[in-house]
Amino acid sequence: MSSKRTADQEALVAEAQSFARDTLIPLTGSADEGASASVDCRAMWDACMAARYTGLPLSTSVGGRGLSLTDCMLVFESMAAAGADPGFLFSLGVHQFAVAVSVASIGSEDQRAQWLKQMAEGSCIGALAVSEPEAGSDTYAMTTRAEENADGFAISGEKIWISNAPVADLFVVLARTDDAPGMFGISSFVVPSTTKGLTIERGPAKAGIRNAPWGSVRLDRAVVSKNNLLGGCGGGGAVFQSSMRWERCGLYAIALGAMRKSFGDCLAHVRHRTQFGKPLVDNDVVARSIALMKTRLEAARLLLYDAAAAIDDGEPDDAAVCLAKAYVSESAVANALAAQELFGAAGVLEQSAATTFLNDMLPFRVLSGATDVQYKIATRLMLRAHERAHE
Repeated sequence: MSSKRTADQEALVAEAQSFARDTLIPLTGSADEGASASVDCRAMWDACMAARYTGLPLSTSVGGRGLSLTDCMLVFESMAAAGADPGFLFSLGVHQFAVAVSVASIGSEDQRAQWLKQMAEGSCIGALAVSEPEAGSDTYAMTTRAEENADGFAISGEKIWISNAPVADLFVVLARTDDAPGMFGISSFVVPSTTKGLTIERGPAKAGIRNAPWGSVRLDRAVVSKNNLLGGCGGGGAVFQSSMRWERCGLYAIALGAMRKSFGDCLAHVRHRTQFGKPLVDNDVVARSIALMKTRLEAARLLLYDAAAAIDDGEPDDAAVCLAKAYVSESAVANALAAQELFGAAGVLEQSAATTFLNDMLPFRVLSGATDVQYKIATRLMLRAHERAHE
């Protein structure tokens, strides 16, 4: 990917920064106070609806903006870099990257007609229901089942750690429809939150990204019609793969933006803070830490945007996506720890920007697939490509 932005992209970035500064941040209090537990998320969502930030990748024909993945990432990165709450942005991103894109790209004509306009305008919030108590990283070990009957499918099972669950209007639910191993026995369904037999329970408070609501979804013979099948019977693997490509790129642009903001805060601090009669940055150890923070940020950005560019070009590289996701999340945590050290005792105060940054970045190592799992998937894919190249 070229690092040079087009004029349209520059305008998009400027708009996103202004929206974050002028609209979102005032709804969360000062971005530097570190507090993020008592904001009005509904007001922020309404503001995003009004400014058309709820359907960025969806077609203009349904009220979206028709942006590429790369352009969507520029928007989310810019809002986070301006100081918008990462938790709220995560929730906003899950709706679009994990759910709306799948309905738009894989859904039937009827499904697109029924849901996309509402999703684009933000009146229908989406959530992806995959993880289970005994099937987290091992996605295809899920036990939730969808039994076919005369009325369609009756879905039974429990999903946990589902981002947006407490506020969702529409779930994309993955369930087993066959005993075939791995992805071949999995199907996906669009399931309205009002479906009889579906109940939602808000999840426990998280240490970071608090304003990304999550919870459990229980399905007790929740009946949906055959028209709710997304991607055909046995097509759940394709839906999940598409969702993860967009999610692991789109959501992790938020981490990049948060890294950029923290890096700017650290630069200002080491320039103005004096120790032993000179600016902190004149200390060789401090200078090295700042340089490493910048290196991690730029390397992470290149990896993530290169992976997104391949998706936009119609040639997705899943190994590249996994490696980028892992590197971004690990780099964000490394930079957060470095930021705490640079601020010293002030950096470990509960409400400090450095502590909030660290707490917000820690979940990124686990959500959308833990770091070590990403390395395992990427290595397996690289081995397969190597074998094919040498056959």
